[in-house]
Amino acid sequence: KVSAATGIIYGLALGYLSCIIPVLCLAVTVCIAHTIAGMYGVALGALGMLGTLSMGLTIDAYGPISDNAGGIAEMSELGPEVRARTDALDAAGNTTAAIGKGFAIGSAALVSLALFGAYCVRAKVDTVNILDPTHFGPAANTTPQSHCLARKHTGN
Repeated sequence: KVSAATGIIYGLALGYLSCIIPVLCLAVTVCIAHTIAGMYGVALGALGMLGTLSMGLTIDAYGPISDNAGGIAEMSELGPEVRARTDALDAAGNTTAAIGKGFAIGSAALVSLALFGAYCVRAKVDTVNILDPTHFGPAANTTPQSHCLARKHTGN
């Protein structure tokens, strides 16, 4: 028998599993950019991710439009072939919206780190450890560790 707490932990473990590769890629990007050009490199990395912003916003807007097309086809009582097409569009819209959200989250992480670095430079604060890539890498590594811990305790 499985309790609610075990189900929640299992759900968190699955969620952490999907985050491992993107978080590690983001941590490697920050470390490489900081090694090459300091906080300016991190800001350029954030700018590179935001360069696709117009396409990302378009992709994010595609999901509700395709979903509404399916609803209109259903309310209009159109044939099953129309509903099959709108279902395919809806599935594509959901997938592209999820990808767009991933880009938004990744670029937000880089931009927030770059803005925090700009604040530290402007305020002449140099004792913040998160600006050191040797401290940021292990901090970003907590997601895979949490996943492994959750999997260990659920036996999955």
